[in-house]
Amino acid sequence: PEDYLKICEADVIFAFFGYNESFKGDAGLDEFKKNLGDMIDNYRALKPNGKSEPRLVFFSPIAHEDLKDPNLSDGKANNERLAKYTAAIAEVAKAKNTGFVDLFTATQALYQSAKTPLTLNGVHLNTEGNRQVAEAITQSLLGEKIEAGKDLESLRQAVIDKNWHWFNRYRATDGNDIWGSRADLKFTNDQTNREVLQNELTMFDVMTANRDMRIWAVARGSDLAIDDSNVPRPVA
Repeated sequence: PEDYLKICEADVIFAFFGYNESFKGDAGLDEFKKNLGDMIDNYRALKPNGKSEPRLVFFSPIAHEDLKDPNLSDGKANNERLAKYTAAIAEVAKAKNTGFVDLFTATQALYQSAKTPLTLNGVHLNTEGNRQVAEAITQSLLGEKIEAGKDLESLRQAVIDKNWHWFNRYRATDGNDIWGSRADLKFTNDQTNREVLQNELTMFDVMTANRDMRIWAVARGSDLAIDDSNVPRPVA
């Protein structure tokens, strides 16, 4: 992850932890808090943008929604663990002076007021759940509730476009051909997988950056035609 933070020159890092770790129960709390603290120290020392320490914001896990489905857990035991790990994140965030968003408490309230389920299975948000949690996040970070509307749809589409390109770079298909045992196999003109595919990662970097510029333009109420003429050529 450190390499990608440097590629992005990250100024702000949103960190989502606590759900998987919570299955270690009480026995894992001290290790969890230590790991969070070490990560904060490491990322601050890293200075991914090359100039200054990044701002970090930690997010707790969401609560487990009881869907009243006999085929699914009611989430009671899960929520007992998640509450403790949420408190642990809050403790470390306060001690290290980082941002903290309590999604556990927020989603407990959302579940109580929701007219329809906000999760698919108690733990994974559905479309409406994602929308309401996004509003809870903006409320916590910005101090005001920003509701989605038509005026934000063009911005959302611009973000989706960028995310698609970034995902295909960050989670590149068949990493074994890019970095692993097949990376240095030679084919036409003695080209290797490594040469061809790592160049394609660079292509995705440039396309992602181009789309990031459009996001900022749309956010300012303008727009920007995406120009990919600066994308490196594929290895021929």
